[in-house]
Amino acid sequence: MDDTEKSIDTSIKKWLSENEKINEIAEVIHSEELPDNTNELALQRTGVERLPLKYITDIGWYRQYQYALLLKSNSEDDKQRLTNLDWLDELSDWIDAQNKNKNYPILQEKQVKEVSCANAITYETTEDGSISTYYLQLYFNIRGGI
Repeated sequence: MDDTEKSIDTSIKKWLSENEKINEIAEVIHSEELPDNTNELALQRTGVERLPLKYITDIGWYRQYQYALLLKSNSEDDKQRLTNLDWLDELSDWIDAQNKNKNYPILQEKQVKEVSCANAITYETTEDGSISTYYLQLYFNIRGGI
């Protein structure tokens, strides 16, 4: 990963850490891999897609950086599973509010233009069902090179 990509990821993790719900779950958002413990979060980059510039006279580039935010949590009964999914829904609402208010991660020499999320789902569950990993897709549309 080059320094530019690392600074984007670091800025996004810092921005996510502004949410109280994130801080209630974990002290740190890990990069790429979830630890073995429960009540952990990890941010994985899942792709980068080139987006069209708005005008043909625009310079620079426009890309969508795609991430998965993973939550590993206890899921021994329906109440815990529903609580975990409610947590994802509340985080989705927070992300939507940040987008509406244009409160975006601060990037060096780049600018976030839009943030969105999708697919708050149960990603995988241990064989005995006691621990689940939950998944929320995050999208950051970023302009750079201007």
